[in-house]
Amino acid sequence: MDTTPNAAVRSLWPVWGLSVAFLFSLVTEVAAVSFGMVSTPAGYWVGLYSSILIIIGVGYVIYWIPRSDLSVARFQRLNRWWFAGASGFLFVNIGFMATLPTESTFQVFGWARWAISFGGGVGLLIGLFEAKAIEREVAAERSRIRQDELRRERDRLEEFASVVSHDLRNPLSVVRGRVDLARRVHPEDEHLEAVDPALDRRDEIIEETLTLAREGKSVDDIGDVDIAECARECWSRVDTADATLRVDGSATVQADRDRLSHVFENLFRNSVEHGPTSGRAAGDAVEDGGRDVTVRVGTLGETDGFFLEDDGAGIPADQVDRVCETGFTSSPDGTGFGLAIVDRIVDAHGWELRITEGDRGGARFEIGDVDR
Repeated sequence: MDTTPNAAVRSLWPVWGLSVAFLFSLVTEVAAVSFGMVSTPAGYWVGLYSSILIIIGVGYVIYWIPRSDLSVARFQRLNRWWFAGASGFLFVNIGFMATLPTESTFQVFGWARWAISFGGGVGLLIGLFEAKAIEREVAAERSRIRQDELRRERDRLEEFASVVSHDLRNPLSVVRGRVDLARRVHPEDEHLEAVDPALDRRDEIIEETLTLAREGKSVDDIGDVDIAECARECWSRVDTADATLRVDGSATVQADRDRLSHVFENLFRNSVEHGPTSGRAAGDAVEDGGRDVTVRVGTLGETDGFFLEDDGAGIPADQVDRVCETGFTSSPDGTGFGLAIVDRIVDAHGWELRITEGDRGGARFEIGDVDR
């Protein structure tokens, strides 16, 4: 929608046109008074100065409107308010003119000019307040509709993921049952031994796919969560092998505890699976040689938020922008879902995720803009 200065000038011509007419009138009146052609009645200069201020105000409104968020659709109502204020206040003052004595035609003219300009200015001001209120209501309604559309889309996505996982798990359960029966008959068969890890891998992918679909939803269940307590609790649920957790300080944040737990658990797994001896890997790679990593959790000093960093191999600079992409992994054993889930949960809370290098060369995940 066109909100350029030209559009404002074209649409609001009744406002600025009458103001220009007032300006010429004021110049003419001042010239007539200066040359002694008319005498100044009582209160004339007060009315003249107030009219000048109103004209300046109208000029500022014409300048400001194109730079505001007002829609062109509101301009006609501004014109109506301008005319309504001007005509209404003029009629009131005509009543005063009829009952109060006037000194000359010049006084009547100046009085009428002042009444029109003052009433129009008040009407324009009321119109601006109304237009801003309408714009806020329209923006709120559009946001509500957008949120409803997103909610329906996410519900459909979750339903789709659930149906797909159900359809995948049923045949996998049949396969697993058949494998168990076959193993009883052939307990030493090496081919049957290789099936179990593959089935476990399918289950992991299905579960993480469901998690990824669900965690992107808007967060509704918000409460006070202690960062240190939540981190230690999540650490106890993750296979950390010989890794060490160090918590430096704590803070209470406003978050969905279950989803924040998913953040810590996935970041802990990422750190443990990319320990000092695991090489320069990224994503969800699992290498048993790197499980003696030290993971540190703390609060951000200058901004509201917290961080998690490790002393592992870190993330190569050319992969930092990709590690949160769904399905990205540098390992044949990875699913590429772990950090994508973290990114979805952080975004659903309205937070900001930053990935940098830690003090000891490992990966550092900073989560900022967190409400406390």
